[in-house]
Amino acid sequence: MGEARQTDGLPDASGRRAAGRLAARSHLKRFLADERGATMIEYAVILGVLGLSLVATFGRAQAVLINLINNSISVMP
Repeated sequence: MGEARQTDGLPDASGRRAAGRLAARSHLKRFLADERGATMIEYAVILGVLGLSLVATFGRAQAVLINLINNSISVMP
């Protein structure tokens, strides 16, 4: 004869969905309800915003300092 094929995910004789689909839905619901990683994501967002603000601040401060130094040099005899 031949090898038996898997029947997971196929409808049963009554035409309803297979039981494996319900198990996958419950795993998805459990995953979406899980909040264990939420704190880590919040910290990552805070650090990202802080990093961007520091880069913007230092970029602006760099331009101001360069201008200040150039003005000081031009005033010197």
